[in-house]
Amino acid sequence: MQKKYDLDELALIRNTWPDTPVESVPESCRDVFRMRKMAVDLYIDGARMTEIEVITKIARQNILRLVERCCMQTKAGDYYGYTALIPYNVLANNKDSKSGLFQTLLQKYPEADEYLKGCYFGDKKYTTERVMNKKTLHEKFLAKLIDLGVETYEYPFNTKNRGYQSLCAYVDKLASQNINEAANRLLKDEQQKITSTGIGDRFTYPSIAPFSVVQVDGHKIDIEYYVEIENIDGTITKSIALRPWLFAVIDVSTRCILGYSVSQSENYSQYDVIDAIQNAMLPRKKKTFSRIKSAYPDNGGYHAIAYPQLSYSMINTVMLDNAKSHLANNTVKRLTERLGITLNFGSVATPETRGIVERFFGTLETRGFHRFPMTTGSNTRDPKRREAEKQCIKYDMTYDDVCEILELIIAEYNNTPHSSLQNLTPLECMRRRVFDSGMMPFIATGRLRTAIDNLHYIGDTRIVRGGKSGKRAYVNYNGAVYRNDALSITNDYIGQKIYLEIDPHDISSIDAYTSDGIYLGELHACGEFGAKSHSLKTRKESLKVAKERGYENNPFASPLSVFEQELVARSKKSRRSATKVDQLRREQGKQKPSEAPAKPAEVVKINVDTSSLPPREVVDELRKLPPEERVKTLFPSVGGV
Repeated sequence: MQKKYDLDELALIRNTWPDTPVESVPESCRDVFRMRKMAVDLYIDGARMTEIEVITKIARQNILRLVERCCMQTKAGDYYGYTALIPYNVLANNKDSKSGLFQTLLQKYPEADEYLKGCYFGDKKYTTERVMNKKTLHEKFLAKLIDLGVETYEYPFNTKNRGYQSLCAYVDKLASQNINEAANRLLKDEQQKITSTGIGDRFTYPSIAPFSVVQVDGHKIDIEYYVEIENIDGTITKSIALRPWLFAVIDVSTRCILGYSVSQSENYSQYDVIDAIQNAMLPRKKKTFSRIKSAYPDNGGYHAIAYPQLSYSMINTVMLDNAKSHLANNTVKRLTERLGITLNFGSVATPETRGIVERFFGTLETRGFHRFPMTTGSNTRDPKRREAEKQCIKYDMTYDDVCEILELIIAEYNNTPHSSLQNLTPLECMRRRVFDSGMMPFIATGRLRTAIDNLHYIGDTRIVRGGKSGKRAYVNYNGAVYRNDALSITNDYIGQKIYLEIDPHDISSIDAYTSDGIYLGELHACGEFGAKSHSLKTRKESLKVAKERGYENNPFASPLSVFEQELVARSKKSRRSATKVDQLRREQGKQKPSEAPAKPAEVVKINVDTSSLPPREVVDELRKLPPEERVKTLFPSVGGV
């Protein structure tokens, strides 16, 4: 019997059909699907119709219908293939699939269809409303139909809901088929995820070797702590501080936290970024816990303690977000030029590209700080944050306590099995990959090691001033005059450009080099700026206060002391000021007010000659005298008080 279809052509078409595993079909339909698939394959392979009917129990007219269904095409032009053989699977071919009264209406009035799409997706050509709800959309759609000449006795006006349900079903289908356009109706974060993830080939691949790729990001810890403010009368006030920032460096390959930094500031800065990356490469020592009754795990909890030979391991690529502290020129130059590290900033507002470090922050809170009574919880509606400030004072939670807790939590995290590591801990995974598999990172030596040690230093140049009005040579940096004997003993350096190495955490002194690279020694700031340790940020803030008070150029002013007094005065109403007072204390190496030794009371000794005291009967008469005359009479050797 002659076949209805060209079997050679069908065989070529069958090669383009996607394979449909029987296991993917609902269990109740598998037997029917298996027989249908066998019938189609036998037909295309040239078997006789009678043989197919006997083997599959499917009538010959149905066999041809099944072959025809497999050859139907989708809207994208692909064949349905074996998918068309699944029972109860409704197919929509590439022809216009609009059906029903509502679809017929849109076919008859294409202008109404375009207007409906434009209003729903927020096209400015049709509406200025950004996210139009379906009720409003339905009203506008009906008004558009009237403008196009649809009579009130026609569909949809002749139905009870005037086509509202059909409209809702239609726009829902539009949204599912036009994801990018529908993103305009979503929140900013959801828009970013839809438009920048899940499409196309990925440009980054999972890292295998330790220290090859690390992810770095900041996180505000969900914990409250207090700081001590010493009042003018010597009493101490406990003020709630700003929540601290954690900046973590996590190895993508092993999920090991290599290092971190903590900041009390309102937001972390470029120096906190550098400190965290530097901490990930430097050797590490165990801390002494003063208040927390716990200890490190047996292996130390950190890679540089468990495996000291991995200290100064070089990082190849650092993944950051687009925060200003990360994009700062100083940050980029020091990491790329000094250490040769590659920076990957990723897509804007897409934390999914740094999902590993984000996941660590979630673990840090749920398994750590959220268990404390002074936690702020994950959001403002979290019941865990109930009376967090009161609990903070009750349990005496300080910044030092937060740092100790954080050190222990991270040490435990590095010793916790991960499902992504086949239930190995991060430190076990690092040991296996580095020592067992030979993935040893590059260890810095010589000048590169020195560059890591001095990574947090800032480089700058200044012109040596002086020579006028008898002034010795000096350098002006950030509102302060810097000198030392080597610079001031001669005028040879006046007018020359010198290079400065500055530690942003303490700018009371800076290192200076000539243009020829000769070390001039350590320059010290004049006045109070040289007597007290302070950071670059503190210097700028104190100079701002001095300018507001009108004595920025006064050589006898004490800007740091005035700045501290200003912060103490504001601390009663401002968390930021209270936190800054504690930062100043730490920068200057002072003790907490409660730990400082009490000032001894001044004792005034008065030598009184008791033999010259008058008899008792005279005392009654002396009481009638004024106080001044009475004292002179009783204590002539004192001479008055």
